[in-house]
Amino acid sequence: MTPWFALLAALLAVSGDEASLTTLEGQTINGVVSAWDGTELTIDAAEGAQQLATDAIMDVAWKREPSDGPALRVAELVDGSRLAFEEFTIAKRTATFQLPGQQAKVDVPTARIKRIELVAASEPLAKMLAEIEQKQPAGDSLVIVKGEAMDYLSGVVEDVTAQQADFRWDGEKVPVKLSKIAAIVFYHAKEAALREALCRVSFTNGSVIAAKDATLKDQQLQLKSVGGVDVEFPFDQVTRIDFSSGKIAYLSDLKPATSRWTPRVALPADAKLIASFGAPRQNVAFDGSQLSLLWDDDPVPARRDVRTYSRGLAVRSRTELTYLVPEGMTRFAVTAGIDPATASQGNVALEIRGDDRILWEGTIDGGQPPVEIDVELQAARRLQLVVDYGDNLDYGDRLHLIEARFIK
Repeated sequence: MTPWFALLAALLAVSGDEASLTTLEGQTINGVVSAWDGTELTIDAAEGAQQLATDAIMDVAWKREPSDGPALRVAELVDGSRLAFEEFTIAKRTATFQLPGQQAKVDVPTARIKRIELVAASEPLAKMLAEIEQKQPAGDSLVIVKGEAMDYLSGVVEDVTAQQADFRWDGEKVPVKLSKIAAIVFYHAKEAALREALCRVSFTNGSVIAAKDATLKDQQLQLKSVGGVDVEFPFDQVTRIDFSSGKIAYLSDLKPATSRWTPRVALPADAKLIASFGAPRQNVAFDGSQLSLLWDDDPVPARRDVRTYSRGLAVRSRTELTYLVPEGMTRFAVTAGIDPATASQGNVALEIRGDDRILWEGTIDGGQPPVEIDVELQAARRLQLVVDYGDNLDYGDRLHLIEARFIK
């Protein structure tokens, strides 16, 4: 990298433009995203510019703070996108949104809008929206504020101005003050058939766009949502680009086909409460704390390298788990280590099988660093994990399987 380019990259990093890119292989690249045409992304790292196909990327994230200012309102589109806005109107079944801090406006047919939320999220609003979702009234719905409570009416939403909504109810046109409306839910006779998103792009203003196409031009990010809505945002407002949809499936998000924990000492048949004591935990340790791994032990507690994680399984010996391999997934990856709280005792035998064929086997010991495992499934349709007793019987056998996942 030339000195001037290194200086530029350093300045951009200091200003918050440095991103952290994670590949499907688990590699992390830090640098400045300089180009993106939807199918290929260029990141200028310390080692030089690197071009990666979006198929090979898990996500790209920036450390950018949420936008300051008053809480914005949100429109949820039928494709799952959430569009933050300052003001909106509706005319002839088309909504026009004023985006935060931008002069440009976005036109969206109401046929592509699931709902428009005009107030901050709250328990009463969530309850009303859930009730409408469940009952599916044959018409548009207005969620009305009634003092401390909320209720809803079903009819037809016509034009909406900055002051009121024209609502046709029981055959009559009724003007409703916008200040009395908490949300507008649009009726759709049937769900639209939508293709899978290329990525989900999150912004500092709270917008999240499920995009099927993207172009970065003159530091403006132009997106076309899966539902066919065109939006444009300054690139310095992006906080994350998530490419993982359809490429990865975490075991902690899946229900196992079979799950069996066998304690070392047999339990009475009626000891159902105790029998659940050793059942695997999803995304938490057995003591209820966050999943963690000990990467480097040290007699001085302050120098112990203990890292925490949000996804994974906590498993005791002896446990047998079976998962159906999601369609299209070709690899399984996990970082395995003993719970730091029992690292001085924990020692388990781990076996990973695909259709009863051993893909990986070895010992996970609390006195050693965690083991990173990545295996090819080789057309296997069932994944089996067996956590068995190690050298110390079942003492301290609390295995953490961090980010256990299928990969496409």
